[in-house]
Amino acid sequence: MNAPAPTDYDVIIIGGAFSGAASALLLKRDAPDLRVLVVERTTQFDRKVGESTSEVGACFLTRMLHLDNYLSAHHYQKHGLRMWFCKKSADRVEDCTELGPKFQSRLPTYQLDRALLDQHVLDLAAGAGAYLLRPATIREITLDEADGNHSVSLTTAEGESKTFTTRWVIDASGRAALLSKKLGLHRQLGDEHPTSSLWCRYRNVNPLDSHKSRKMHPVLMQNVRASRSSATNHLMGHGWWVWVIPLSNGDYSVGIVWDRSIFTLPEGPSLTERLHAHVMTHPVGRLMFGEAEPIKDDTFYYKGLSYYTEQMAGNRWVMVGDAAGFIDPLYSQGLDYCGHTIYAATQLIKRAHMGQDVSATLEYLKTAYKRSYRLWFESLYKGKYEYLGDAELVRISFIMDLGAYFVGPVRLVYENPEVEWPLLPYGGPAGSLFARFMSFYNRRLNVMAKKRLTKGTYGSWNNGMDLTLGQSYSPNFTALRFLRWGIRLWLVAELRTLFGRAKTVPMMEPASAGKEAGVAM
Repeated sequence: MNAPAPTDYDVIIIGGAFSGAASALLLKRDAPDLRVLVVERTTQFDRKVGESTSEVGACFLTRMLHLDNYLSAHHYQKHGLRMWFCKKSADRVEDCTELGPKFQSRLPTYQLDRALLDQHVLDLAAGAGAYLLRPATIREITLDEADGNHSVSLTTAEGESKTFTTRWVIDASGRAALLSKKLGLHRQLGDEHPTSSLWCRYRNVNPLDSHKSRKMHPVLMQNVRASRSSATNHLMGHGWWVWVIPLSNGDYSVGIVWDRSIFTLPEGPSLTERLHAHVMTHPVGRLMFGEAEPIKDDTFYYKGLSYYTEQMAGNRWVMVGDAAGFIDPLYSQGLDYCGHTIYAATQLIKRAHMGQDVSATLEYLKTAYKRSYRLWFESLYKGKYEYLGDAELVRISFIMDLGAYFVGPVRLVYENPEVEWPLLPYGGPAGSLFARFMSFYNRRLNVMAKKRLTKGTYGSWNNGMDLTLGQSYSPNFTALRFLRWGIRLWLVAELRTLFGRAKTVPMMEPASAGKEAGVAM
């Protein structure tokens, strides 16, 4: 066989934000002789959704990219996920049921300013020897499915057209998903998970731990010893949830995710005002954002939030991060898939560069992403929005989802990172078994929610309940005790659903249903 023709680069990475920059950094650290080009279309990064990390995402940041010192100095350390429930808009903060940890988190997680993080990782990649072309717009990607070289055509900021040849292409273009769409592999979940998201940033927010908040509501000094302000706070309702995330410069990221088949945003003259109007319907939202100001021209909207690729890798091309897919931000696990796909891609390329046979790995990656995506979606998110407004049902899901997460993905990446990071989550017999079990109880919680809505008992625990957790999750098999606890709570909830009776006052204000009015995008 003839040797491949010489190329301009060994690897061209499309997109210089986190996934592209991290791919370049790992390649240059592990194989310094690789000629890596990063093509980024923007002159500077803007803020984007993805500010909050899970334990797996944080493990990738700290154990694989080794960003501990940088993260501690420039970003908030996150202290857990906290959820707030109410029965009606007029409730007081004291009336709201709270679900979340009593104490500080055991493993590092972070609230990220993605514009800062993306730039820092790209600077590290450039410092390690990666070439950077910025700004430049991709015009065409030509893949050679034989043993020839790929080519990437682009236009520079000066309007000059250039074409470069390369052995490998990594697509890190984010939601643009350039390769997936080019190859006809891009898919939407559509009616199976019809979620939309709307978000912006706020200034002059009143934190939950402020003197003002605690003086107005002394209950905020009780029960919880952790910092509520540095947690990811969620305001919960039937068919929707709102995230509240602090950023290191004092701003807050605020966004809503909703199921369009269940809920409709309030009407209003603009998307920002519609989001603000909805946040103000929740007691905790009014406390924090009553005097806050949305930042001008910083509102974004996605209608089809969930999508995936049928195949993340092929003959010397790989998709990483959001270019491969995205499911749902409820548990802040977007960076989990970024970490797994980035590491899988860079290890594949490094091994091929060393002359190793990577055919088995490539065959695995061709099918592993879609399989993992489906298992993750069905076990965690399918039908979940039906019960997001019921504190008792969400508590069961919260306890069991996190228990399974710590026994599985978190434990594995901490114990054996070199083996686990190149694999996609829920792989192997044990992972598949856990995924099927999680899918089963998620379906049961969905069924119970619908029965409670019919009977008028939905949300009966949304006032006056302290559901905070006094024990922390650990990345080992001790987390199984949370699964056992969750199963007991689940069985009791089944009985409560079957025999519970509605009170004379409705448990929840009815959610708006139907099509999204006034959003033409």
